[in-house]
Amino acid sequence: MCKKVVCFDLDDTLYKEVDFLKSGYRKVSELVGKRYGIDTSDVYHTLLSLYFLGENPFVRLNEKYDIDNSIEDYLNVYRYHQPSISLSDDTIATLNFLRDKDVILGIITDGRITTQNQKIEALGLREWFHIDNIYINEEPTHFKPNHWSFDQIMFRCFEQYQESNLTFYYVADNPRKDFLAPNQLKWGSICLLDDGRNIHKQEFNLLKEYLPKKRVNDIREIINII
Repeated sequence: MCKKVVCFDLDDTLYKEVDFLKSGYRKVSELVGKRYGIDTSDVYHTLLSLYFLGENPFVRLNEKYDIDNSIEDYLNVYRYHQPSISLSDDTIATLNFLRDKDVILGIITDGRITTQNQKIEALGLREWFHIDNIYINEEPTHFKPNHWSFDQIMFRCFEQYQESNLTFYYVADNPRKDFLAPNQLKWGSICLLDDGRNIHKQEFNLLKEYLPKKRVNDIREIINII
């Protein structure tokens, strides 16, 4: 019996990371509004403008309003707030399709465990992803393109489905780090192309081993590849 394992990156793959950024800026704006009596909406739009100008939003925020709030305070609010984010209808439909086809679903993502878990909770991803198949690389030594989390998924699946022939895929967005490990491990690698909203811009002028085997414009397209 052949069984498929499809793992996803989280940020800018299952949802748009800019939505987390906006959610975090709203929380920071609320903090500044309450603490200094400044209009919350004005603070929020200032933060967004500074971000899109490529400046350090929190440093410049203090300068603009002549306040001396701790940058670490801003960062903690941003990183650890309960985010207001959601899955797109296309992502939900894709996950439902894969689950209905008895595909094993996993997540491999770099980041702070608390932050990434709060994103996963806010997105309701545990409806599709078993907790044992979610790997959050908090240790820098495990960051992609390190093989560690990919190996863990493989070991677990080979142990659990010993009677099956397993085929692995990784769906992600950042060629600089996401596809080297799955390529070396003979996984299928699929890049979800930037629709203009990605936090990290995509670079394809790389060595062949870093490049995805397939590229898709829409997450629904992976159904025809897997």
